[in-house]
Amino acid sequence: MVHLAGLKLALLFGTLSGTYAAGLVKLPVRASVASPSAPLGNKISKLTVSVTTGNDQTFDNVLVDTGSSLLWVGASSPYVPGPNSKDTGETFGVEYDEGSATGLVYLDTVTIGSATVTNQYIGAANQTSLLADLDPLDGFIGLSFNGSNAHTISGIDGPTNTFFDSLVEEGVIEQALWSMVVPALDVAAGQQVGEGEILFGGYDASKVEGDIAWLDVTNEFDQFTWAFNMDAIYFGDSQISNDDFVFAYTDSGNIWLSLNIDSYLAVQKSVPGAAGASIGPAGEIMAFPANASLADLPSISYSMAGQNFTLTPEQYVMPSSAYATFGITDDGRHYTWFASAGSQADAILGQAWLQYFYSIYDVGNTKIGFANYA
Repeated sequence: MVHLAGLKLALLFGTLSGTYAAGLVKLPVRASVASPSAPLGNKISKLTVSVTTGNDQTFDNVLVDTGSSLLWVGASSPYVPGPNSKDTGETFGVEYDEGSATGLVYLDTVTIGSATVTNQYIGAANQTSLLADLDPLDGFIGLSFNGSNAHTISGIDGPTNTFFDSLVEEGVIEQALWSMVVPALDVAAGQQVGEGEILFGGYDASKVEGDIAWLDVTNEFDQFTWAFNMDAIYFGDSQISNDDFVFAYTDSGNIWLSLNIDSYLAVQKSVPGAAGASIGPAGEIMAFPANASLADLPSISYSMAGQNFTLTPEQYVMPSSAYATFGITDDGRHYTWFASAGSQADAILGQAWLQYFYSIYDVGNTKIGFANYA
């Protein structure tokens, strides 16, 4: 089990369903007053929303995962069918790098924030096996393209609607687009700062500074979801990515700033005394020596669509207040959010990256956008 690679279903990237066929040439729009939204929480090791379903149950710790596309609950407390629940007679099974979940499948009314759908496939887990650093956890809401959930529900050969798909299909939103504000962590306290939000049906222009960097989503390698090509990655003044292109993807179910092995080692070699540090079942991350001064460390910049998105040392070094979440003993070293992506991608932009930039997911046009916060 490779925890640092992110929360990925062991499935292939599927094609878009007919839900979006009519919207492929529409341009992204700003959110309207009626656009539904949901509060988004930063719980250090995961991003969460509250999901209400079943017998008027609210599951407060449902992990938001742009790397998968199934909605399920019941990891901590069981799903109880309610008056709107319909037992499909089918079962589901999903596997992540962090574990797995199996259970029964219902069609039900589901509410997330101010967004409600009435005919949503939802898994009711009766068996889970997930890493402890995700506790407390109620389930997952997958927000990748629906093709990646094909064959996860018994008796259904193709993909099923994600929660987002259902919002479009049931006419709750007009534009097949959503956006996400990830609240940052207070470095000293290791707690959420400000309010996070998922906005369905548009984006909030008041939160954007400058231009939005729009990139085409690519399925060139057939196994990723919100994948794209960026231009380059720099650590200080040195380019640490290859010269051709940088294959990357965002994964909100992954906390880390993952780099391919060559880029990862380039960062390590540029900081004297830097080394990989095992953090138990979660894998290995990079740690800088105790005598390293954050003020002297370089920033890391991700260049895409002609813009640079830069993280300072204070942003890519893990706050010591978060150590306990990952089972790290404070030995004086500076543990970072850097991890190796192996050969899966040149870069994986996880939660530690997403909390500093506005991200926009244009499902209808298969594009992804990033912007600096206003």
